[in-house]
Amino acid sequence: MKRLLFVLLSIIYLSVSSVAQEPALEQKIAQMLMVGFRGTTATAQSDVANWLNKYQIGGVILFDYDSPTKKYKRNIESISQLQKLVADLKRLSKTPLFVAIDEEGGQVSRLKTNYGFKPTVTQKYLGTLDNEDSTRFYAHRIAAACKQVGINVNFAPLVDVDVNPNCPIIGKKQRSYSADNEVVIRNSKWFVNEHQKQGVLCVVKHFPGHGVTNTDSHESTPVVEKSLDALRRYELVPFAEALKSADGVMVAHILYPNIDEDRIASQSSVFITELLREEFGFSGIVMSDDFRMAGLRKQTTLKKAAVQFILAGGDLILCGANHTYQKQILEGLYAAAEDGTISEQRLNESVLRILSAKIRVTGWDPLIG
Repeated sequence: MKRLLFVLLSIIYLSVSSVAQEPALEQKIAQMLMVGFRGTTATAQSDVANWLNKYQIGGVILFDYDSPTKKYKRNIESISQLQKLVADLKRLSKTPLFVAIDEEGGQVSRLKTNYGFKPTVTQKYLGTLDNEDSTRFYAHRIAAACKQVGINVNFAPLVDVDVNPNCPIIGKKQRSYSADNEVVIRNSKWFVNEHQKQGVLCVVKHFPGHGVTNTDSHESTPVVEKSLDALRRYELVPFAEALKSADGVMVAHILYPNIDEDRIASQSSVFITELLREEFGFSGIVMSDDFRMAGLRKQTTLKKAAVQFILAGGDLILCGANHTYQKQILEGLYAAAEDGTISEQRLNESVLRILSAKIRVTGWDPLIG
C-alpha cells in the first residue's frame, strides 16, 4: 500500500517538482481538507487561488447562499458563470480537484431554476411515489446538471430514515425518502446509479442517521438515546446497503451516549472504524459533516476535532467557510502528524483513498498529466 501511495503521489507532484520524490507532509494533509470560499470567479489573484496554490487542498464545496451575510449568489449566478468558475478552479489547482455540492433536490438545491437549471423535487416526494422511473428521472437531471458545469462530487442522497417527521433539518424539510427502510434503500440505489452513469461521485449522508433527532446539528449537538442493536435493526440498514455502491459517506455530529458516551459520531472510532470499516467493510472515503457546525464546535476545539476525526478513521474534513477555521484544522493536523499522534500509515491510508477516487472521477491519467 505504501509503495502504491508513493507512486501515485510522486507522479501527481511531478507537476510541482521535476524530480519524483515523497511529497511533503503538508501536501498529504492538504488533500484531506475540502473548503468553501466566497466568490463567483477564480483568477490567479483571487483568495481561493491562493489556497489552491499555497496549500494544495483536496477539494472545494460550492454554495449559492452565504449564511453569514444571508445573501445569495455566493458562488453561483448562472450556468455559464458556474462552468467557468469550476473550470478555472481545476486549472488553478496543481492536483486533481474535488468540486462538490449539496444537490439533493427540492428544498436543498444549489442549482436553482433562477440560475437556469431545471427544477427538482424533494426526496420525500420521490419516496412517496416510490417509482423507479420517477426517481431515476430526477436523479439523472441532478447528475447531468453537475456534469454540465464540471462538479464531480454530490453530497447526496440522504439515506437517513424519516423516523421523526418533526426533525427540523430532515423531516420538516422533506429530505428523507421515507420512514420505511426498503423505500430508502430502493430510491437511494437508483439515485446513486444515475450519478455513476454521469461520472459524478455520491457521498451518502448523514451516518449513522439524523432522521430521528429533535434538533439541528447546525445549531446544537443532537443526542440520541438508542443502543447499537436498535440502530442496526433500523437506521443503519439503508447505510449498509447504500455503501455497497456509494463512493463516500458523510458522518454526522450527533452524540449516541449508549454507544460512545464520550464522542459524537464524527469523532468516534466506534462508528467510523468499527462500524463503517470493519462491520460494513466500507473501503471508500469517509468524510465529516461541516466542521463549522455547532454540533461539533460545542464539543471540542477545531484542532482537536480534526485530529480525532482522522484518528477515528476518517479521511476528508469538510469546512465550508471561514479561512480562520480552515487554517486551524490544517495546523492541528500538521502538529499531530509531526509529533507522531497521527502516524504516517494513518495519513497514507486516507490519502490513497482520496487520490484513487480522484483518478476514477476525473478520468485523469497520472502518466500523462
